[in-house]
Amino acid sequence: MKEELRNIKKEYGYERKTKVEEEISEIKIEKAEMIQKEDCIVVVTNEGYVKRVSKRSFDSDSDTTVKVGDYVIGMYELTTLDTILLFTNLGNYLYVKVHLLPDLKWKELGKHISNIIKLSQDEVIIGSIPVYDFDSDNYITIFTKNGMVKRTKLSDFKVQRYTKPINCMNLKGDDNVVSVTNSNGNNVFIVTNLGYGLKYDVNEISTIGIKGSGVKSILLKNDYVVSGIIFSDEEFITIITDKKTGKRVRLSEFEKLSRARKGVQVIRDIKTNPYHILNAFITNSKNNLLIKTGDEISEIKLTELPITDRYSSGTNISKKQIDSVSIKTSLFKKNDKSDNVKEEKEIHTIEQIDKKIMTIDDFLQDFKI
Repeated sequence: MKEELRNIKKEYGYERKTKVEEEISEIKIEKAEMIQKEDCIVVVTNEGYVKRVSKRSFDSDSDTTVKVGDYVIGMYELTTLDTILLFTNLGNYLYVKVHLLPDLKWKELGKHISNIIKLSQDEVIIGSIPVYDFDSDNYITIFTKNGMVKRTKLSDFKVQRYTKPINCMNLKGDDNVVSVTNSNGNNVFIVTNLGYGLKYDVNEISTIGIKGSGVKSILLKNDYVVSGIIFSDEEFITIITDKKTGKRVRLSEFEKLSRARKGVQVIRDIKTNPYHILNAFITNSKNNLLIKTGDEISEIKLTELPITDRYSSGTNISKKQIDSVSIKTSLFKKNDKSDNVKEEKEIHTIEQIDKKIMTIDDFLQDFKI
């Protein structure tokens, strides 16, 4: 028997792989290394509902489910190892690992972000930015209601602890964040509620750290900023007013000035019944607008808005009073990491969309010789 055991040891034996020690040291396990990398679609809504959806569940030909009166503000192709930054009106951002988002089906309603990271009572999500690589040369630009702006390297937003909102813009008084963008364009365009617009070079905004307060973007007098935009070579700016009107104006009509100036009028100043600007966008002709009136969401093509001069009041786009307006979100593809590159195939994200009408602009744009 001893001889048989010696032969077995000789043929199958191997050295011990563990050690017996007097003291046990703490074993640290990197959680990221335990997460399985999976492709997914991340959805963020205007009211702060989030979810991740597997590629199998994702259906580009149908609407994802949202609450009545809510709509999608971000839809991204990511992996469970990526990160998404959610920005709030109070100058904070939420650093959210994608694998922490609720894993749901395309037709299921998302969960509110406060289930993952607690927000204060008056804090709401106003924008989202997907991050594939914090070491890239991208910047994040933040605009506030009272006319401040700051530009910070994306790498400064990377943190190790992310259990609560992180401050990225020191706000004074009643100031709030109105726009956040990761576009790396060459130009800035600021639009105010009373109808002033200011265009200047992005290099006039110096790059500062995440704790900085920023610099003045536009000179205000009894007015406030409704939109801050970074762009390169777009042709039109789209303007929506509180009088239920909309228009497009060629950007060539606006001379490039210097930062912290008053700007020029983007709509005629009518003393007796003034038009106030709800929002403004610089987009291409393939984008659509989402118009919210109460709990109803309707959609219009940008090509349906007239191209006018900057003094025009525009054309009527709604029978009801407009509460808010937004650009309809398309899928941001993982391989398209350049500025705001969207998937060409349109993806509907709002239920009960009005029937579309093809305009002559659409026909001429799609017609190829």
